[in-house]
Amino acid sequence: MQNSARQKNKRSLVVTGYIGLGGTAVLAGEYRSRIDERFPRFLSREAIEMGNRDRLYEEEKRTLEIIKAFAPDGQVNGPEGEGTLCVKAGEGGFLTAMYQMAEASGAGFETDLRKVPIRQETIEICELLEVNPYHLYCGGCIILMTKDAGPLISELEKDGINAVVIGYTNDKKSHVLFNDGTESHLNRPQPDELERLGLTGRLR
Repeated sequence: MQNSARQKNKRSLVVTGYIGLGGTAVLAGEYRSRIDERFPRFLSREAIEMGNRDRLYEEEKRTLEIIKAFAPDGQVNGPEGEGTLCVKAGEGGFLTAMYQMAEASGAGFETDLRKVPIRQETIEICELLEVNPYHLYCGGCIILMTKDAGPLISELEKDGINAVVIGYTNDKKSHVLFNDGTESHLNRPQPDELERLGLTGRLR
């Protein structure tokens, strides 16, 4: 009976869009010649187009509208355990947004980093430039905690918005990250990789 109650209260962690897109566009613009020397030129071009700020803003706006429509009673960012909690992933990247979610929800959770949506352009550019994509400026990417992720994800996908479940809450207070067999815990936010490279001014 106790296990059944826990299962009932479990909420899903969902990521919409793709992490690091806004930062990838900045990197592609700043280091385009270096990237084009290593990869076909369409890669840097697509990275800049996908991370366009206007495009990401519009996707974020559409995403929030759909989330609000599907949240119980339209309640977004309500009290702990109620409605749907949302965090916009921006400066500091995905892991900063996850830390903000942990603080806002007061819930423990487990996530699988292999399920976190990331485009190939971001992977290739980050590997080339030795940048951590999990600490890279996002834009258009939202992390949410909800009790019934299935219908919401279906509706987002109908509108062309990528959305995936990356983990679930648990009855503990720890925040565990799994990655290809290794286990770590969510730490306090670190500076955005663009800040480390002196490129935060390109976001304004």
